[in-house]
This record gives sequence, C-alpha cells and structure tokens, in this order.
Amino acid sequence: MSGSPCDKFRCETCHDLGWLWEDRLVRCDCKKEEDEKRRQQIFLKQCALPAGAEHMTFEHFEVRWGLEKAHDAALQLAENREIIWLTLVGGVDMGKTHLAVAICRRWLAGGRLARYAFVPLLLDDLRNAYRPGAEISYEQEFHFLCEVPLLVLDDLGAESATAWAQEKLDTLIDYRYIHRFPLVVTTNLPLDKLSARIASRLQRIQGGKVIVLDAPEYRLRKTDKEVKDGRQ
Repeated sequence: MSGSPCDKFRCETCHDLGWLWEDRLVRCDCKKEEDEKRRQQIFLKQCALPAGAEHMTFEHFEVRWGLEKAHDAALQLAENREIIWLTLVGGVDMGKTHLAVAICRRWLAGGRLARYAFVPLLLDDLRNAYRPGAEISYEQEFHFLCEVPLLVLDDLGAESATAWAQEKLDTLIDYRYIHRFPLVVTTNLPLDKLSARIASRLQRIQGGKVIVLDAPEYRLRKTDKEVKDGRQ
C-alpha cells in the first residue's frame, strides 16, 4: 500500500512551500535556518573582506604587550557596546587590519551588515563607478558607504593625495559623523598628518576612541624570538 501524499513532504507543516498563513503570510521554521545562511553569505560578499583574511578573527588575534587596549576597544565596538567609532594608529604589521577584519566578522555574525574597504582601492572603485556601463553607479556605491551599518576604512592616508580623493573622504566621514554611524579607521599616520577635518571628527565624536598602538612589529618580534630560541 502506498504512503499518503504527506509522506512525500520534508516539512509536514508547510508542505515544503516555506510559508504559512497565520492571519498573514509568515516564514515556516523549516526555512528560517536556510534563509539565515543565505543572508550571511550575501552579507559576507557585500562586506568585501580582503583575500586570505580567513584567520583574522578575535580568536586568532595575539593580544601581546601594547595591544590590550586596542583589542578590548575593538571587541566593544564589534559587540555594539559603548564605542561607536574606533581609530587605530600605528606602524605596519601591528595587527590593525587583523582587528578591523575581526570587528567585521563579529558584526556580521550578529546579523548586521558591514563593509570593509582598503582606502586606495575604495577610491579606485568610486572613480570606476563614473564610467558608462559600470555595474554599480557612483551614486549607489557612495550612498551604500554612507549608510552601511558599519564601515571600516583600512589604511587611511595611503591614498593618493588629490583634491578629489580628499573631498570624497571628508564627505563620507562627515556624513557618518553627523548620523553617528559606526566607523573603524586604521592609519599608519599620526592624526596631525591627516586632513584637519577628518582628524577633528575622529577625536571629537561622542563614543569614539583613538588608540595609538605601542607594540613591536609582529615579524620583527617573531624574528627576535627565533634568534633567542636558537641561542638556547
């Protein structure tokens, strides 16, 4: 004797339609997990994290001497606690990008949209968006950068110092300042070498924190350790 028609459905509640009528159309529980995974994939793609950054998480960050404050502040912002703007200032290979990416990952894990941007490439993308036939128009791209719930500007100050670039960065950061939208900035430059307007915004916003990283470069520290270990 053949089974009933219901035996053919993976979900007997919605009969695999994915929707139920409960005075209004609602998503069935059988599809919620699938929807969330798809949503996470879309958010991760839109975030545009750098290639090879899979290891850049809080769990894999080495909280060595001189980086404790930066790590703690990054975690507070990532978990939406007190800090809304974070500026990390320091030389190369100190972990600034690692923390910036880790913030994005924790933010995304909370179901919120974020956008990571290496500043020189970001400006190139904006220039390209002016071209006829561009997949995304300049207006759409710039509006997204202004409005995205979390924006990370990595390596501010590494861009070509043109009037156009400065105007776009001033406008973007000013917009997020006015609306108090979360922002993370990393830079190798002291603040007095940045645009006076940007430096002022980074230091003045309520709920913002500027941290100067005071730690040896990771590769140099690793080399010193290898030398010491070799002497033992």
